[in-house]
Amino acid sequence: MVRFRVIKGSRLLLGIAVVALALVLCLMALRFASRGSDADAAITKGDLVQGAQEEAETASAVFASSVQAAIPQGIEIEILKPDPGGQASPDALSASENEHTDDSVAPIDLDPSGSLPPSIASPRVLIYHTHTHEAYEQAANDPYVAVEAWRTTDEAHSIVRVGAELAERLRELGIEVVHDATDHELNDLSTAYLRSEETLKSYEEPFDLYIDLHRDAYVEGVNPVAVSASGTEYAKLMLLIGKGDNFVEKPHFAENYAFARALTERLNGIEPGICRDVLVKTKRYNQHIGVYAVLIEVGNNKNTLEQALNSMPVLAAAIESVLTDTSGGAPR
Repeated sequence: MVRFRVIKGSRLLLGIAVVALALVLCLMALRFASRGSDADAAITKGDLVQGAQEEAETASAVFASSVQAAIPQGIEIEILKPDPGGQASPDALSASENEHTDDSVAPIDLDPSGSLPPSIASPRVLIYHTHTHEAYEQAANDPYVAVEAWRTTDEAHSIVRVGAELAERLRELGIEVVHDATDHELNDLSTAYLRSEETLKSYEEPFDLYIDLHRDAYVEGVNPVAVSASGTEYAKLMLLIGKGDNFVEKPHFAENYAFARALTERLNGIEPGICRDVLVKTKRYNQHIGVYAVLIEVGNNKNTLEQALNSMPVLAAAIESVLTDTSGGAPR
């Protein structure tokens, strides 16, 4: 496809350019039809491909010259050709991010030499949700209105409710928390990360920890429930860290990965089996926004909201412990 950009001049010239291109395409069609009707012509597939390439090059040249000829002096036209080897734009990369469907997993030979934050007397934490509508199994005694399977705009039954619970538990431990419940899905899930990035950039003061709280998708063979010695059912947790492959602005991978490993270890120290191993993937997940930014999956769509809420006191205690280093047992 040939694209053109008018750098200076009237929009009327675009019409001239379109007409010129249409004429060239018509001539191409007539020439190929003429070749096909000649019974004596033995045209191979290779001939057709080569001919098409030549016609395309000719069309591009004719199109460019016809446009330039029709443009008054002082007007500059730039013909833009696609770059087959070029990288996608940052917006396109962000729009392709989805931790549920992105199967690209980073190699396991990772450098774990990231540093954890020093002990913070008064840490500030931001909790937000890129996929705001994620929800859990329907409960017979407390159903929600689903916009699609396991998704709802009812914040009392979605991942937003879980974020509110985590925020409250952290505040009880003396941590300053902002819980941002902005709907980043709207009507287009594929571009949710673009919108959540704008939300993150809207804060003038940085946070010590950024948490993008999600509900994971069910994976066959993975038990989504951890049961405590007392019989409490917890939704299993998992931290996801992005490496930011193909992004110009990279996430703080080493630090984020070190924090995720420390938090995972602390969680399982408090409640054995509540947290799965850290998952590292090739996308960025807006983890370039701060030095410590993590994505936390709270159960999956086979869990209940109650199980997800049960996990929040444990998660809050582990976060507070790592940020303030009160236990002395975290890998640093």
